Amino acid sequence: MQDHTQEDRLSKFAQQALAYIDAGDLKSARNVTNAGLNKDPDDMPTLMVLAAIEARESGWGASYNILKRVADKSPAFPEIFNNLGMAAASLASSTGKDKFLDDAESYLRKAAKKDRKSEILANLSLVMIHKGDFLQAEKIAREAVEIDPGNASARESLGYACLHQAKWVEGFGNYEFNLGNKYRKIKALPAPRYWERGDKGLNLYVCEEQGIGDAITYSSVLPQASLDNRITYECDKRLEGLFKRSFPNIEVRGTRFDPDKAWLDGRNFDAHTLVGSLCMQYRRQDSDFPRTAFLTADPERRLMWRALLDSLPGKKVGIAWTGGLDNTFKNRRSFTLEGMLPILKTPGITWVSLQYKEPRDEIAEFTQKHGIEIKHWERAVGKGVDYDETAALVSELDAVVSVTTATIHLCGALGKKCYVLVPKRCRWFYSSDSERHRWYDSLELFRQQDKWPVERLADKLKADLCG
Repeated sequence: MQDHTQEDRLSKFAQQALAYIDAGDLKSARNVTNAGLNKDPDDMPTLMVLAAIEARESGWGASYNILKRVADKSPAFPEIFNNLGMAAASLASSTGKDKFLDDAESYLRKAAKKDRKSEILANLSLVMIHKGDFLQAEKIAREAVEIDPGNASARESLGYACLHQAKWVEGFGNYEFNLGNKYRKIKALPAPRYWERGDKGLNLYVCEEQGIGDAITYSSVLPQASLDNRITYECDKRLEGLFKRSFPNIEVRGTRFDPDKAWLDGRNFDAHTLVGSLCMQYRRQDSDFPRTAFLTADPERRLMWRALLDSLPGKKVGIAWTGGLDNTFKNRRSFTLEGMLPILKTPGITWVSLQYKEPRDEIAEFTQKHGIEIKHWERAVGKGVDYDETAALVSELDAVVSVTTATIHLCGALGKKCYVLVPKRCRWFYSSDSERHRWYDSLELFRQQDKWPVERLADKLKADLCG
């Protein structure tokens, strides 16, 4: 009787913590789980909840290890292998170690064998996307959608699997199911309804979404969309000047992250949308991608950068060597300057840093060791700078070498020649067998195979610029 009473009380710890999680109060949820585990460290339900809290706070390593203990003690526990698989997938992103992707696939296949839930299959599909097996990902996602057609995660996974294969209609159509998640939230609701594919003749509010690179790429749909609707576009302040000049027929407001939205009062928009949603209408086949420059840098700023660059010897080539965050496979997408040495040794080039993260100590150490100087102008590329300055500098360079980061989207939008180092497992923007980017003609892709093609890129750079 005593054990039964304690078991009931311990299950209440887990239930109470889950209630706090649902309310968004992670601090109280953690306090409750700590209280429960202080009484019984082997309370598996409460350990599961603690793992969920760690995952919510990006503590994927802690979550993974907690869940492994639960799996060892209670392998039949509901959802354990699903949660463990997703923790492993997050660790693959943050560590850059593909062994965690293998773990994630293994755990999720165990979960799917126990229970063919749509949510579990959607997670497995996403892991297969991360592993680069898009056909398998699509097959699994379709099964998930068949089980539950309204499951947003299943639809999103199907969308990504299709986008990787240039199946644009299904890709962007299913991608829409992630509206409202943490990456595609609408900050303001200035109109009574959301834009739908085929809408025309509207007074349409369009809001930028996601990071700077995505914002630049998706903005390529605005000229086409503005032929069908009167558009007001809200963007990051850093892009306001560049977009105003480039899209003169569109009202541009650089207030995306401003708390004061007073300018929206009384505007009477017919509909609102995130800019990526417009791809459902304006990116339905390969020929819908213009592949040409659509942004215009400030001519006066270009003149200033031209004068400075002309004072330096040789060809002037920009370089960006790190990209991504812990949750977007930063390690997979980034280099050290030492790793770039075969490229940086190319004769006849003055290198110009396009790093937005502070690189000066790394540059100084590299220069001291190898005698190769890299110019870095904070006012053009530092965190939070006006992208009008960045665009002007990039426009005056002879070329750019970059990993998969926002720099390449800017180069493509400006029509600037850019040599891109693409990881073996990449985002759908870069996914094809071609050496050309699907969105931009000015980008040449150098894909990682068993090793990075830095020597081949160095040879190509030398032939193109120094021959």
